[in-house]
Amino acid sequence: MTNHQLLDNVAHKDLRINTQFSPGMGDDGSYTNIVLAEFLAVQAHYPIFFRKNTETGQFETIALFGFDQQENLFLTESGWEANYIPLTIQRRPFLIGFQEQNIDGVIQNEPVVHIDMDSPRVNQENGEAVFLPQGGQSEYLQQISSVLKTINDGHQHVKLFIDDLLQQELLEPVTIKVELNNGQKHELAGLYTIHEEKVMQLEGDKLSSLHQKGYLKLIHLIAASHTHINELIDRKNKLNQKN
Repeated sequence: MTNHQLLDNVAHKDLRINTQFSPGMGDDGSYTNIVLAEFLAVQAHYPIFFRKNTETGQFETIALFGFDQQENLFLTESGWEANYIPLTIQRRPFLIGFQEQNIDGVIQNEPVVHIDMDSPRVNQENGEAVFLPQGGQSEYLQQISSVLKTINDGHQHVKLFIDDLLQQELLEPVTIKVELNNGQKHELAGLYTIHEEKVMQLEGDKLSSLHQKGYLKLIHLIAASHTHINELIDRKNKLNQKN
């Protein structure tokens, strides 16, 4: 369930946010969306893939955490075991909403901060304060606002990147097949990645365009990130040994 409310320093003056990571906080998903601005940090820890949103049919960029639907192999008893946590995880339980505002006589939909009041992170006793006693934004909320802005801006950047890849037919479906030490087999379908052979065949204006837009670097980061699939397998094997 979700209960999204426009964040307000009066109605929500006493709110605190539990920033610990655990399955009970909803952190056990096997992937999350990412934006281009964090590709360099993400590829240092997680495999990067593309997937189609089941509701919109549009491609998205994701960081992969596990092989099963509710499996985050970076989530341990001591928290999240990686030096970088994607922005769409960091921002919880906050999200971007839009509100009509009159700007110079023109009605526009402006992004505003909302909060999911049904999130298990929301309470009034423990965690980071959202507002200061006098009503101003806490340092934590300022950080969250910056994260939300990066995500909001990043949606359009991701779309432009994917549109370019699709136009040049540089995406291809991929199925990840894994066999663990105990004989278990996992097959993860529905993912897409870069068609590396077609990238290698690019030349002239097409190659130059990708480079100038910074997309060629992102393509290389995606390819490099796939080495972390072996790390996911190692984490899965260690988890099976404990169980």
